[in-house]
Amino acid sequence: MSTRDGTLLPCPDQPGWQEWHVPGPFNRDILGRLLVRDAGDGTARTRIDPLPHMGNVAGYVHGGIISAFADVSLFAGPGILLGKDFAAATTIELSVQFVGAGSMDQPLEAIVSVLRETGRMIFIQGRIVQGDSPVAGFSGIVRKLSA
Repeated sequence: MSTRDGTLLPCPDQPGWQEWHVPGPFNRDILGRLLVRDAGDGTARTRIDPLPHMGNVAGYVHGGIISAFADVSLFAGPGILLGKDFAAATTIELSVQFVGAGSMDQPLEAIVSVLRETGRMIFIQGRIVQGDSPVAGFSGIVRKLSA
């Protein structure tokens, strides 16, 4: 799938995943490589690997990184599930509930589902995990932009 602002490309070192290339320095420089896949059960999964600059003073993934990952997952997850271009949409609301510490030594994955899509809005919920350990829950509303 190609988007106005980015492209999904197969990820050879992570079978079954696609890399979402979105222009602009924030996603690339702050979050690093963003992977996405349709999990086949009505959910999408997004993934990032913690990078050294993502740590907080306690040695865990910084809450700002977790929030940014939740935010970008509001676009990448529904995009892969619905096969539509949401890279140029905008966040209306994002709520994040931190429930556990994110380890710096394993990938963070967001499990994303679309609650409802209307003509202009997408209502999304998800959770961020590391393996079986919950890190955060999140929900958000995305406004689709007109062409």
